[in-house]
Order: sequence, then structure tokens, then C-alpha cells
Amino acid sequence: MSMTPYFTAINASLEKSALMVMVLPDFQLARFGGNFFSGMLMVEYGLASRLTVGVMVEGQKIGGLPVTYGGLRFNAYFHLFRDDRWLNLTLYGEYENLNGAALYKMEVAGFGPEDLMEPLAIARHTAVRTFEQRVIVYRDWGRLNATFNFIRETALQAPYGSDYGYALGVFIKPSGMTGSMAGMDDMPAPPALSLSRMGYGLEMIGALGNNRRFGLFWNEEQHYLGTVLTYDVSSRCSVRVETAFGLSDVSDPFVLRLGVGYMFGPFVSQAVR
Repeated sequence: MSMTPYFTAINASLEKSALMVMVLPDFQLARFGGNFFSGMLMVEYGLASRLTVGVMVEGQKIGGLPVTYGGLRFNAYFHLFRDDRWLNLTLYGEYENLNGAALYKMEVAGFGPEDLMEPLAIARHTAVRTFEQRVIVYRDWGRLNATFNFIRETALQAPYGSDYGYALGVFIKPSGMTGSMAGMDDMPAPPALSLSRMGYGLEMIGALGNNRRFGLFWNEEQHYLGTVLTYDVSSRCSVRVETAFGLSDVSDPFVLRLGVGYMFGPFVSQAVR
């Protein structure tokens, strides 16, 4: 099994009865305000063969300030087709019960930066409730995966409105685990230290304005480009790292993203994030 590597982009749902647990710590050089660590614990479950549900909890640590709880996210996504198509389609929804100090870059949308520039005591008690929707298309060509997410974030409290963003990625899957991924258990796994357990690719995320001004306004929106490396420790465990760089005037200069994931349940051909 090889988990899909992206930190923001999503593609296929989990197999039925598969349970994925992932720890995702980040370090970010802030363009405005203090540098910070953020982190997320993600748990997702294949409720049906094409339906996945999950919960995420996040927090952050800003230099000189205490560790702060950021909030909860509840998600569900549904893969429309029963079998693989030339272009596959997944629909995603997420309820976000966060606060103003939530800084993990699960997505970026709208205008301007997202660094914490108000007092932490105020931000941590400011409710931020939104409903995120994604239309996800992806394609596999053997070991090559390409995916694109169109993202809409709708505020559930005043001031109401929607912000838009995107995430896209291309990735070459590890060559040595393809036998296990396909369910061919008789094929031997590669050595514990082997380049055939490594995958690599690129991920880009960014904003596309809001419902009042939609589009690409480069230096008013956040945009990031990162290189992704993964290593399959086993057929069920994968680690990943992404070094992402801000591309616009309001983006954070640098983000180091790490992830460790473990899959319980049946062997699967794809897992999300």
C-alpha cells in the first residue's frame, strides 16, 4: 500500500473498512507575525466502498506564546464512479469548527495572509465556523498520479460569503510496493532501505479570491509550491516530507511539512492525503 502523498490535495476515497491515522506537524516562517509550529491529527474511515468520513483536530505553537488549540474539522467525501475512469471525480464536504488562532494550512482561500496578527487571547476565543466544499478530479497513469481540487469555503457566521482556492499535485508512486498495493501478496517486499520505497512529486496550493472578486490576483493571494518525498516504511505505514515556498507577496516564505500515516484494515490501492 502506498498512501497518496499530498498535504492539501485529495483524490480517491478509502476502501471500505480501512482506517487511516495520520500525524501532520508543520513549521512555518511567517511573513507577518512570529514564526510558528502547527499540527494536525487526522483519522479517516472507509464507511462504504466509495464513502469516507473523518475527523481532524489541530493546534499551534507561536514563538513566545503558549500551545493553542485550533479546533475540529469533520469531513466526508464520495467517489462518484464505481470503477476507474479516464478522469475520476470525488465530491468533498467539511465542517470546520475552528477559532481565530487556527493556522494549519489545510487549504488557502480568499485574499491576504493568514498569520496571527491579533492578540492570541482574543483569537483563541473567536469562533470561525465554515463549510468547505471541493470538486476533485484525478487521473492515474501507472505510477503517475495527477490531481486537481477546486475549493470553496463558505462562512457560516457573519460576515457571510465564500472564499475560493485550489490545490493540485503530480506524483510518481514508489515502485517497490506496487505488488502489495495491487493485492499480489506473493511478490516480495523490497529491502527496508531501498529507493524503490520512495516516491516523489510536486504540490501547489493557492487562493482564487472570493464571491465578490473571483480570480487570480497573484500578490493579493497566498500561493505555495512544494516538493514532496515519501517513504513506505511498510505496506501499511508511510512517512512524507514537503518543503514548500511562498510565491506571492502575502505568502509565508517557507513551510516545512511532515507526515506519518498508518493504515488499519484491508490493503488498499489508494489512500487520501
